[in-house]
Amino acid sequence: MEAFLKVGFAGAGAVGCHYGSKLKQAGYDVCLLARGAHLAALQGQGLLHESDGKQTRVQIKASSDVGALADCQVIVLSCKMTGLDAMLAALAPVVNAQMLLVTLQNGVEAPDRVAQAFPSTAVVAGSAFIGARLEQPGYLIHSAAGGMRLGHWQQGAGEHLLTPLLAAFNAAHVPASEDDNAAAMVWRKLLWNCGFNAITALTRRFAKDMAAGEETLAVVRQAMAETVAVAQKLGIAIAEQDIDKHIQVTLQMGPVKTSMWQDMEAGHPTEVDFLNGYVAQMGEKLGVASQTNRLLTTLVHALEGR
Repeated sequence: MEAFLKVGFAGAGAVGCHYGSKLKQAGYDVCLLARGAHLAALQGQGLLHESDGKQTRVQIKASSDVGALADCQVIVLSCKMTGLDAMLAALAPVVNAQMLLVTLQNGVEAPDRVAQAFPSTAVVAGSAFIGARLEQPGYLIHSAAGGMRLGHWQQGAGEHLLTPLLAAFNAAHVPASEDDNAAAMVWRKLLWNCGFNAITALTRRFAKDMAAGEETLAVVRQAMAETVAVAQKLGIAIAEQDIDKHIQVTLQMGPVKTSMWQDMEAGHPTEVDFLNGYVAQMGEKLGVASQTNRLLTTLVHALEGR
């Protein structure tokens, strides 16, 4: 264990709490940035972390003050894309050139936004496939997967921290590895999200059901094919084979609620503009057909009342 390694999670919802809890249980110094009733629960009773059918009460540092992250070597940005810009502005007084910043957002825009906000700080892009939800404030249920891949995005003095961070995650029983093509890595995650996130939110059906139905699978495949076409136009190394891999994995998944489905149920703004909407926008800009992604974006907007 790298005893010096202190990791902060900026935006400790379900994903941030899961990974923060795993590191804390492995003996690492962790601080969660949270707010509201969730923060009150974390500070009062700790985090109730349910995973693999087992519940563990984890006492973990939590604060609403970004200053609590000032002495962290690594800050993992685990907020939603909808809150990323505000989070970056809040973190401006505490981020320094010796840190390592890690993005775990959906979509493909977060690494560049973080790099632009902090041009002198090392940035690593992350891709995490995980099923997790906050059942109530302070109560996290981890329901599926949880591995992550991390890849260098922007150089800086703190980039050497990636190796001990990967070691820390693996010591905490989080399968984590380095990816040497970070751009393709985040686009592969976007590929799955464009195929399944919006359609599950619209139908309130699990992704495995969408993959198993002939009609819904046709929509999933078309949204993914458009995403691959846009990526290839941009020179990103993903291909049609990635679609088949995602579908096969999804057919084996359990009853996992996607993030957009959870946001819909909670009345929160969705990330559709950073997923299907981004592909539609780029497709229109590049002259690549993207009608299915545009339709899914429009339907989600309609349900949101936009």
